[in-house]
Order: sequence, then structure tokens, then C-alpha cells
Amino acid sequence: MSDESSDLAPTDEEREYLAERILHLRNDHPEMVYISFPGDEKSSGGCVAAGRGFFHINSHGGAEPCPFSPYSDINVRNTSLNEALHSPLFTALQSGDLLSGDHNGGCVLFEKKNEVEALLNSKAV
Repeated sequence: MSDESSDLAPTDEEREYLAERILHLRNDHPEMVYISFPGDEKSSGGCVAAGRGFFHINSHGGAEPCPFSPYSDINVRNTSLNEALHSPLFTALQSGDLLSGDHNGGCVLFEKKNEVEALLNSKAV
């Protein structure tokens, strides 16, 4: 997370409050699926981006790991959603430890944008 926006990330107190509210909603309405974003990383084994639960499609059709990590190596206009889920970028993110890392309350991929950019620039992607 950049210094200019770090104050926008929820505090520990705010994350605890949100976790309590989500738990309350899940208990009261088990028929619904509630996802705290960010917030459910620990209960889901890390970041749910890059096809580990979700991914983002931008207005140009680019399949991105997350809206906060606007990088894409594949376009859904030219490929299937299944192929997008197995893009070289998503595969590299899923197979590494980048998505399971701890973070400061914001988006793991945003906080580690240099590593994501390095993946895109590597020959693996």
C-alpha cells in the first residue's frame, strides 16, 4: 500500500468490528454468502483474488486478479472464462506464496504490486 493511501485501510479495530458484523450476518442469514473484502483472507487461506474465488473483468475485457491490482495478461473477449482462470498470471499467483501473505488491512496484491509487476514482466507469464 502506498503511503498516500495507507490511511484508507481499515484499522485493526475497524477490521474486528467488520468481522463481528459479518459473523452476525452469516449466523442470522445462513442462506446468503457474505464475503468481507478485505477481511476474509485468514478464513479463506489467503487472498481470494486471481481465481481463488474471484477475479475482476475490467471494462476492456481484461481478466485482472483484483480491482485493486489492475494487471492482466488475458482478455475474455478473446478467450473463455475457464482459460482466463488458468492464465499464466493467475497460475503464477496461485502457485506462489504471494496471495497467502499477511497484509496491513488493504489488498495484498496492491501492497505487493512490485512483485505482481515482476511476474508480468517475467518469462513465466
